[in-house]
Amino acid sequence: MNRFSIFILTFLLVCKIGLCNNDSQFELSIDNNYYTLTGFTSTDKESDKAAFANAMLWTVNNICPQLREGISSINFDKVKFSCEMVLESLNGNRFFCNATFSIANGKLVYYISNIQTETKSLISKNRTPFEKLNPEKKQNHKLIMSDFTNVIASTLNEMFDFVKSNTPNVTHWNEIKTEKPTIGMTEDECLIAFGKPKNIFEANGETQWSYSTSFFIFIKDGVVSSFIK
Repeated sequence: MNRFSIFILTFLLVCKIGLCNNDSQFELSIDNNYYTLTGFTSTDKESDKAAFANAMLWTVNNICPQLREGISSINFDKVKFSCEMVLESLNGNRFFCNATFSIANGKLVYYISNIQTETKSLISKNRTPFEKLNPEKKQNHKLIMSDFTNVIASTLNEMFDFVKSNTPNVTHWNEIKTEKPTIGMTEDECLIAFGKPKNIFEANGETQWSYSTSFFIFIKDGVVSSFIK
């Protein structure tokens, strides 16, 4: 295999794990002495609200353990939200970071900050901010930061693919914004408004989503048929 073939193979491999993006490259940078990662991707959607709905749906399904846990803030008017991500790499490293997403003019902009890695000792687990790492002098620190870049790139590319390919069934924006259930809401709308249900039951041709001991949604044929709140 000649050098040119090796170069092409390496380039394709890097793109596959997520280091390349059509609109930006996933590279850590310094912002006011803090490590951050920022960029954007085109949404390929007719409206920013459709892209926002997809971004929220992906986050609820992949980041939130239940309800909307992990989503720290939502601004429906500015089409923007923030969440706390916990990521694990194939190398066994665990990372924590804050992610802010905003959609405008057909672009999804991301800003990743407060990046930390978890180290394990005999008696406890400690989080180390990336600002305390020294990648220029310590090879293991450099590998940790590279590992994070790979895993966040893979995660964001998965999100971007969903945003571009999925067609959300969302029209009840006022009810979503006020977190008010109403008959006729779709499953997508319930996920955005209330998050992932704690429990799901099937009975009498209906699907019951349980959010708490006093909040239940009953879904039939893909839409809310009744609710208790």
